[in-house]
Amino acid sequence: MKAILLASLTLTASTFAHAFPVEVFDASTQCVSRMTSTGERFVPPCNFSDMNVYSEQNTYHSNSLIVRSGLFKTALNYNFVCESIRPLSIRYTLSAGAGASSSNRISGSRSDESNTIELTHGFTNATLNFANLEGATGFQAIKPGCNLAVQQLLTYPEPRYFNQLATHLVSYNNQMKTLISIAIPSTNHISLINTIDNSLATLEILQFDIEDDFLLDTVQATMTELTAAKSHLTRNCSVGSNSALCTAEIANLRSVISNSLIINENNISELHNFLNEQVSWLSGRPLGRDLLILSNGLNKLKSQL
Repeated sequence: MKAILLASLTLTASTFAHAFPVEVFDASTQCVSRMTSTGERFVPPCNFSDMNVYSEQNTYHSNSLIVRSGLFKTALNYNFVCESIRPLSIRYTLSAGAGASSSNRISGSRSDESNTIELTHGFTNATLNFANLEGATGFQAIKPGCNLAVQQLLTYPEPRYFNQLATHLVSYNNQMKTLISIAIPSTNHISLINTIDNSLATLEILQFDIEDDFLLDTVQATMTELTAAKSHLTRNCSVGSNSALCTAEIANLRSVISNSLIINENNISELHNFLNEQVSWLSGRPLGRDLLILSNGLNKLKSQL
């Protein structure tokens, strides 16, 4: 019994499960049936109540700030097949936290085809609200088979954001690895300064492409440290300077780089664990190229572990 309870709690904590597809409207059960010369039709009044549908979201391995500060996508897939004398539509609002919402009407179509609505937002679960049925008053006749069903409502990491974040983490990591490999007493200080200049040039460009505030702060702090280190090395490692001071400056630089590497590699590990769980969970779902893009980001992170 304890094992069953534990498994239930673990599932609840990691994934909000909803039984999809979810039927939102079915004229055959929510409207009044009438026999006409052309067969059965459904007419007003139609019994439609305000309803909410909650997205599925896997939150396992998602406590890291670098994850929680990222962007997420909620994808709604639905089918609304309906033929009627006058257009029939249902008003919806897809929302995910303050300031992230999309409202419109879903209209019935003659053809049975899947439709998609997407919303990008911060780290939170999304709610889909169907508020009211429009076109189901007055003179109206609806053919059999009029049905709106939500096939999938899924919240997952925004692929391009997290793929780009993985690229930036790896790029920063490689710069730090290059620096720490050359920041040793036996290295000519001119070569070390040239390497610092190259890293500063790379980080200068990188900072303008970073969306994650935490990584941006890290990169900019590193640039400040490297600029100061370059100045100290130029002053203390030139001809005629005190060799002990030069050695101390190189040791200080190595310590700064080492600390930056530890922090960044921890972020890489946390993001890898998160994306690995997400890719596994999302496997087999109809997400188009999104799953491939997330997998690409995951593979970049694996290269650093």
